[in-house]
Amino acid sequence: MILRLLMFVCCCTGLLIAIISMTLPPPYRPLLPANFTYRFNKLNETISLPGPTVHSILEEVEWIEDLSQEDEPVCNNSDPFILAVVPSALHHFTERNRIRDTWANPSLYPFTRIRALFVLGATDNFILQDQIFQEMDINHDIIQNTFFDTYRNLTYKSISWLSWVRDFCPDTPFIVKVDDDLVVNPFHLVAYLQEEIHKDSAPAKIHGRFWKRAKPHRNGKWAVTEEEYPEEIFPPFVLGPAYILGRNAVDRLLAYISHTPFLWLEDVYITGLVAHAAGIKHVQVDKVLYTKKLTKKLYSGQQVFYIDASEKNKAVSWAKILKYAHVQKRSKAKK
Repeated sequence: MILRLLMFVCCCTGLLIAIISMTLPPPYRPLLPANFTYRFNKLNETISLPGPTVHSILEEVEWIEDLSQEDEPVCNNSDPFILAVVPSALHHFTERNRIRDTWANPSLYPFTRIRALFVLGATDNFILQDQIFQEMDINHDIIQNTFFDTYRNLTYKSISWLSWVRDFCPDTPFIVKVDDDLVVNPFHLVAYLQEEIHKDSAPAKIHGRFWKRAKPHRNGKWAVTEEEYPEEIFPPFVLGPAYILGRNAVDRLLAYISHTPFLWLEDVYITGLVAHAAGIKHVQVDKVLYTKKLTKKLYSGQQVFYIDASEKNKAVSWAKILKYAHVQKRSKAKK
């Protein structure tokens, strides 16, 4: 009887300890510089496609500013592990400054190895353009192409930044395309891609919120006419607010772009139509890296991209991300 009682007490104690351990906050994890080593294999493929091209957008890419004359280039002579490409509307000064003050803050670079690059289109508003030039002079992180900056020109903008990556960023393993209204946990992003580079030293896949058998809308904001896209189903693609490209995917996409009929829906075109033609594989990470709600997984789990956050939740979530990463605690200790 006594033995059974002791066994019962032991079992209850073990169960209680397990429950407590599941509810306690994660242990202290000091933020350390991202001085990890990795092997990156840049594939120098020669891709020659037969037949005529169907458009010449890639050949028409020109730059108002490409940062080629900067003393400290974004990628060359540097060692970013991740290049974050942020397509941004011309008048989104507040959004760009928020990013510079949060997940792309240069002070975090030793811990994340992430460089951010803002991509803008052209305008015929001279006052707005002068403001852009002033922003360029201050921050040195904007490239601007000559295609007009409109919603239906987003595919042009993506083709432009892909060509820029090809020309100026050959040795960065991962390119992350992210809209300027998202919250990003850069510490989770680098942790996820550290695991990926160790699995595959020649990354060439597209990671994102993967959609299969999506049908084109014939009405509404994203309406596509049958002349623009006659098929009833889009090829598999990843949704546009944020996705990750292995660097070797960039060159394959560019090789096939001019041979793939144009579509103004940027995510469908780049990660769907062109990626399908190029034989590029997708990795579904919707449930792993993305959230539309402020949950604990964003700052103490694995989630990276917070979509559709309110202005209040953008501030709250970033404060929590920093707190969990112990950035503030380390900076105070240095004083």
